[in-house]
Amino acid sequence: MITNQQLVINNFEEKLKVFTHAVSGELTSEEDFVIANTGLPTDTFNVLLSKSPNIKNAVKIRQEMTNLTLKKHPFCAWMDAQFVSDDWINLMQEYDLMEAERNIMMKLDNTLNVGQYSQQMMITQVRSNEELLKYEEVFLSLFEGTQEKLALESYFNRFSYEQLSSAMRMFIGCIDGTTVSTGLLIESKDSYGIYDVMTKATFRGKGYGSEMFQFLLNQTQDKQKPVVLQASDDGKNIYKRFGFIDIGEMVVFE
Repeated sequence: MITNQQLVINNFEEKLKVFTHAVSGELTSEEDFVIANTGLPTDTFNVLLSKSPNIKNAVKIRQEMTNLTLKKHPFCAWMDAQFVSDDWINLMQEYDLMEAERNIMMKLDNTLNVGQYSQQMMITQVRSNEELLKYEEVFLSLFEGTQEKLALESYFNRFSYEQLSSAMRMFIGCIDGTTVSTGLLIESKDSYGIYDVMTKATFRGKGYGSEMFQFLLNQTQDKQKPVVLQASDDGKNIYKRFGFIDIGEMVVFE
């Protein structure tokens, strides 16, 4: 039987697959790890995801990590806290990756009783490159003044809406024609995953993020399927109000 933590990992792998293939990057998926290599210097989308506490293919994983390093393409690593073994720690140190943050893995068993959202915003699904640019605008606003913003601009310049999987749905929320919020819903075999619930800094504190989040919950087609996400310690109480429970911790190395 699949564990709650595995639901999070599997859904995250689906996200990496979609965002890597959308820019014609390379995704390497092995029994013990996944590496997403976009071919661009962005550690937002160049990601190593561990799938086991044991490194079973050390040669392959070092080959992939060295390839990114030689190209001077930064990357980060995401790891279930239960998988943080001496082998993984030693590998992180070998590539100068240090623990940067921890996120709470959370799960909602089903979406049968989500309730209606407040409808302050006009929320629409991204279905064109023009709407994708509006999503990108909000996304990039979180990286203002950083080197990563330049890398992400290069990423989105290659981002092909036509290559997106039907498993992924992107949404934008607008107020009087201005895009203020985004949300992302990804369906994998065993779960839905919610990501990128973002609001522009000047529009925060007005409930737009919560509205987008509840809207995403209402978009699930299989109401019996669980929903998973990863939350900051500050944000987890928001999700608990919707019935989400803590199921583990994800460690991020950068």
